[in-house]
Amino acid sequence: MKHSYIEEHNIADHYLSGKLSTEERMRFEEHFADCTQCLDRLEMTDDLRAGLKTIATEEALRARADLCVAVGGLVVRGARLSRARRTALLMGVILAIALPVALLTLEWRSARRELAQAKQASSELQRKYEEREQAASDMTNEIQYRERQSSAQRDMLAAQLEREQVESARLANELKKASGSQAEIPVFALSFTRSDGIDSSQPVNRITLSPSSQSIFLLLELEPDPDLHYYRASLSTADGQNIWSRGGLRPSSEDTLALSCNTNLLKPNNYLLTLEGLTTQGRYAPVAKYTFRTLTR
Repeated sequence: MKHSYIEEHNIADHYLSGKLSTEERMRFEEHFADCTQCLDRLEMTDDLRAGLKTIATEEALRARADLCVAVGGLVVRGARLSRARRTALLMGVILAIALPVALLTLEWRSARRELAQAKQASSELQRKYEEREQAASDMTNEIQYRERQSSAQRDMLAAQLEREQVESARLANELKKASGSQAEIPVFALSFTRSDGIDSSQPVNRITLSPSSQSIFLLLELEPDPDLHYYRASLSTADGQNIWSRGGLRPSSEDTLALSCNTNLLKPNNYLLTLEGLTTQGRYAPVAKYTFRTLTR
């Protein structure tokens, strides 16, 4: 409902008088909920009506008092008249009293109706205000919740990126050292064990280490899983002693993950390499296991 239409048709006055249709009342309430000018107009008109009612009540009481004084004088004068004249005078007095009382009763009933309508309108305004306040509070809570979620995701991605950068820098440094010394870095491909019961005493893969090699690359065979983007690897001896672990690993291709390892950790022995993948729930789940035996030349 436009403001010009409200001013032209005195919608605010009709609203307080309860003369608007249901549709017009709803449209006007939607308008003045965000219009301070209409709210001020409603409050001013309502205060003016209350003031007029107070003045009318005081005037009626004053008129009633004057009427009682006049009636008292007529009674004193009527005592000196004949019976017929006293009867006529009494009827006139009764009519004079009954008419203002009837008018006052009608005015009182009208005031009560308008007061009930004003209370109903005020209650409806209060209800709409509380609904809007609740909706605004719910929206604020939802925004804060989404901001917290976004912040947690950003922190997790930043941590993963930092780990990847550290790992890339470490690999680059190792490659640089290897290139500077012109040392050959051996590469070994490991196949994962498909059986559930793994016997580390008889490993599937064999690695022969050279005394001149300071590090080796391990190429781990993978089964492609689009839901896993990061991995964690841990290396333990046959007797279960953990000697090496690393997280934040990403596969070099869909079915291969490359690892570098210092040969000082690998004495002639049997080893178990366990690979876990980071799920979308932020937990690591087992992916594959690799057994191998290291030998020296």
